[in-house]
Amino acid sequence: MAAILLSCIGFASADSVATGEAELEISFGAAYTADPRFYGVLIRPKWQPALEAEYSRNSYFASTENGIGYKLANRQDLKAGIAINYQSGRKEDSDPRYKGLGSVPGAAEAYAYFEWLPWGPALTLYGNLGRALAHTRGSSYTGGARLGVPLQSGLSGFVDISMAGGDKRYVQAFFGVSPEQSLQSGYPAHVAHAGPYQGSIVFGISREIQPKWSLIAGAGAMRYFGSVAASPLVGRRSYPLGLIVANHNF
Repeated sequence: MAAILLSCIGFASADSVATGEAELEISFGAAYTADPRFYGVLIRPKWQPALEAEYSRNSYFASTENGIGYKLANRQDLKAGIAINYQSGRKEDSDPRYKGLGSVPGAAEAYAYFEWLPWGPALTLYGNLGRALAHTRGSSYTGGARLGVPLQSGLSGFVDISMAGGDKRYVQAFFGVSPEQSLQSGYPAHVAHAGPYQGSIVFGISREIQPKWSLIAGAGAMRYFGSVAASPLVGRRSYPLGLIVANHNF
């Protein structure tokens, strides 16, 4: 899966207390990101809706980010779970650089995630891993760290650093060019290798505007590296990122 700028939304609820009661959290806004949920896997970021929703009851959950699954851990300092999620595909018409390459279907994926707060909201370590159950049958993963700093009452700053990677099937499907695609698109053939291929950093603030409501804004940059950066599809290696969202816990 592509590195997800929207993981910054989690900062607003990092200090929430886990309970066995039904819980609902919604975040909405806009983001300049390459997140694949609305337009599929993108080379270049674009403005798109930033929408997150999660409903949980006891150890079961349904989430736009983590799919439908079961929480193996649901403590204040550690959250982890397994789920069936959706691995986004690629739409040929979502970016002019895809012309002649064809679309890649999305697929259900086996998925696992964790979020660990060893020192409370001051540091969050997170990661996820998904493997498509059809089509590419590729695996993708994301890992990162988010540092939180209280600035004044109701106002906090954060820095989020993340990395995304995938196995050979995943990176070749979305960033490589096969000989057949080369003939159709005019791009030279390119083999993308497994491993980390993208890093990002976002600086932001979270403001509590009233009980259970927060406003989050951030800006940063993403950068491709390795064999993906050398792909003829990528062009520029670095792109800006940004988001502004409101978060509400019911």
